[in-house]
Amino acid sequence: MKLPLVKAGIVTCLTFSLFNGQAFAASELTSTCSSFGEIQPNVNPSYPQINCLLTNAALKAEIPPEVVKAVATQENGDWRQFNDAGKPIKSDDGGIGLMQLTDKRGYDQKKLENDIVYNIEAGVEVLSSMYSRKDLPKIKGAGRKVIENWYFPVMAYNGTKPVNSPLYQETGKVNTNAYQEEVFAEIEKQSYLNDTKLAKYPFRTSDFQYDRESTENITFKMLEYTLADQTHDSAYWFKAGDKVVTTTSVRIRKEANTSSGYNTVPNGTNLVISGDFVYGSSNINKFVWYPVQTEDQKVKGYVSSAYIVKKQ
Repeated sequence: MKLPLVKAGIVTCLTFSLFNGQAFAASELTSTCSSFGEIQPNVNPSYPQINCLLTNAALKAEIPPEVVKAVATQENGDWRQFNDAGKPIKSDDGGIGLMQLTDKRGYDQKKLENDIVYNIEAGVEVLSSMYSRKDLPKIKGAGRKVIENWYFPVMAYNGTKPVNSPLYQETGKVNTNAYQEEVFAEIEKQSYLNDTKLAKYPFRTSDFQYDRESTENITFKMLEYTLADQTHDSAYWFKAGDKVVTTTSVRIRKEANTSSGYNTVPNGTNLVISGDFVYGSSNINKFVWYPVQTEDQKVKGYVSSAYIVKKQ
């Protein structure tokens, strides 16, 4: 995975499960996304198919897909496993494939290089293992489905090094160049289309102990935070019958794409989910589409997951 200054090793104590059949169900994931076609050797799947693979790997691990897709974008902006010559993509620091796994101990290196499903599952497993760490801060009362609660696991995916400190030690200003800050900016951009701002942590420089001239890991002095702003649950666990509300004036599309006809509903409109989400055909959009109807059933169609939240 890409590291700005130093190469941080990935925790591998949980990777034994790769070989006992418990963690990975590659055939299941492939089957889930089979409607997009068969995955071909040394060929990048279509963009919607990779969207499906990332989404379902995240859901299986109970990680917000918004987080997994933003990490994949940060690691590999084009969502590619192979270059134009069909060779596995490798970074200068040894990162492999779509999820740019750097520490390969415990994983089958050839499969990381040549099997995009294995590569995705490995990256998701590593990210999930970071959530289980006891030395990383969490949000009080928040669970795995809360996007903001993945701030520090995302940081650890890249490395809990001084370069990724949330604040500049000398000034107290937000370190917008930190890996996790860039990932969370991607979430706001790609999953919320810049319509929603994620909640911020009330950081203080005293929360973090480190030598900024050293490559030693940060010691976290504050392990639990209470956020003043509203946190955000992932939009990917809605089911038919769930009631949601729009966060802005939105277009309810006739089809699951941005070019079909539409009806516009205002901010705060109550909608009812009428089925499972679907993937658009665009090679740009990373959100999904939900079939919905207004409570009076006068308007039916598809709405972007970027613009809905659970009705309170």
